[in-house]
Amino acid sequence: MAVLIIFGSRTALEVAEAAESCDSNSFDDVLVRFFAEPEFSDSIAPELESKYSKVYFHAGVADVAAKQEIVSACVARNWIPHSILHPTAVVSRDAKIGKGVFVGPLAVVSTQATVEDYAIIHIHASIGHDSIVGEYTSILPGARVSGNVRIGKRVLVGSNAFLNAGISIGDDSQIDALTYVARNLLPSMLCSVRIARPVPRLKKEQ
Repeated sequence: MAVLIIFGSRTALEVAEAAESCDSNSFDDVLVRFFAEPEFSDSIAPELESKYSKVYFHAGVADVAAKQEIVSACVARNWIPHSILHPTAVVSRDAKIGKGVFVGPLAVVSTQATVEDYAIIHIHASIGHDSIVGEYTSILPGARVSGNVRIGKRVLVGSNAFLNAGISIGDDSQIDALTYVARNLLPSMLCSVRIARPVPRLKKEQ
């Protein structure tokens, strides 16, 4: 028996709906659980492993630190990361989709595009031809990424943002909702319609 467990809350519920639409025949159960220690190690994981011969997982959260914690804990138990592509998404047969990726309803991933491990391409978002979306990056609803764009790791692209063709976005950067980006962005920068020019992105305190 095989189970797909999706960790998270709000985004996880959207991911679970997609999984039930396209993966229900692949798993005996599709479950949604909130991830927290020590509950994960003490109860959730042992219960799943006692009931199912194979455990697949998906980290259905956009927060990078939380997602990395989930992935690390699951991989340490030899669980299998699972990518979920909504049946209404348009994904080119020439696109490359990594492990643990979510491509949401009506999203588009164009020809020769690459979406690396544990990235999110959310509802109505689009990724242009030959673009690269780095691992743990989230492209939020309605965002538009033009062709030949390079987006680094752990980047957040807000809802309805637009990235011009051929630019590069550095690791750990954030692009706010409704923001038009026409030039390269260095790592760890914030770009927003609310400010005149990009500024260093403040990291969350642990």
